[in-house]
Amino acid sequence: MRPIGTTRAKKPIFKNEFEQLISACKNSKEIKSPTKQKLIRAFTLLYMTGCRAGEIVNMRTNDLMSMIQNNEYSLTNNTKTRTPRLISFDESRQQIEYLKKILPKNSTYLFPRNNSDSPMTASALKLLMNTFIHSVLGALYSSHSFRAGYITAFHQQGLSLEHIRQDIGHRNIATTARYTTVTSEEIARSKNHRNW
Repeated sequence: MRPIGTTRAKKPIFKNEFEQLISACKNSKEIKSPTKQKLIRAFTLLYMTGCRAGEIVNMRTNDLMSMIQNNEYSLTNNTKTRTPRLISFDESRQQIEYLKKILPKNSTYLFPRNNSDSPMTASALKLLMNTFIHSVLGALYSSHSFRAGYITAFHQQGLSLEHIRQDIGHRNIATTARYTTVTSEEIARSKNHRNW
């Protein structure tokens, strides 16, 4: 059980927040180039796929190439989602254009440990992302906000929770339902329609 006062409402990351993070990262003078590349890759992959940080941390250049070439990717790594799932991309290939921008020139891990040919740990990648996310968007956002934004955006477009559950790899539909977030704009609009 979490101690009282440690639970915070989390906000989803949608396109506007994603673009803010990418812009802030590119324009940062404090962050070195290898770290910028890791952050931009991580933010792009999380935004485009709805994956967890633990599902992308061990990815290599050839995994990203496979996504780009096949317009889909079979996620089979041994992570929280133990069963394999297919990540598919839009037919217009807009998502693929974003992925092409983050493709490294060398064949290596997408998130290498500093001065090493081994990947970062999932906790180190999450810490790196969350530190930057909090500095740009605030404490109500985290790396997991990408997943909430992915699920919420598709739910707002009218996709069934069952469809989203299968796409995101949840075992239980109740887990998927917990992710769907009502935005502050939707709450404000509904209050405007109320007869006070």
